[in-house]
Amino acid sequence: MKYQLTSDQISSKVAGETVILNHNKGAYYGLDEVGVLIWDTLEKGPQTIDELCDVVVSEYDIDLDTCKNDVDTLLKDLISEKLVETVK
Repeated sequence: MKYQLTSDQISSKVAGETVILNHNKGAYYGLDEVGVLIWDTLEKGPQTIDELCDVVVSEYDIDLDTCKNDVDTLLKDLISEKLVETVK
């Protein structure tokens, strides 16, 4: 399964952070450093959890299983806020 950014959002970098606006909700979201790395990778196109973890593991000292759990949790949160969606 691949994940991609939805068209319901717009994001911008502000003072080293990524700020995301959900158009429909009128709500703003911020991401931590790892979240920004994942978001930036998703901006390049649809990604699998494995592809996202490859990027995270190459930048941070984290084991693959922990990464997959953490990325899965983040993606579920982003999906529930309609900022990310799944694609086939």
